[in-house]
Amino acid sequence: MLLHDQQIRLTGRERAVLHQLTGSDPHYVTTRAELKEWVDCHLQASALDGQTSRLLKDLLRKHLPL
Repeated sequence: MLLHDQQIRLTGRERAVLHQLTGSDPHYVTTRAELKEWVDCHLQASALDGQTSRLLKDLLRKHLPL
């Protein structure tokens, strides 16, 4: 992930991993706020299992320290 202030750019590998975990490609995510919104949306999805939720939360904590 490339970061500059509030802008982000997901690498192809990161997008592929997120797509594999959630079934949705985050190609439109370009800011930290959009990434947080995208992750929150997928964490609320009932189809996600515990492991997938944990991986998404870890990603969020790593790149968006709260």
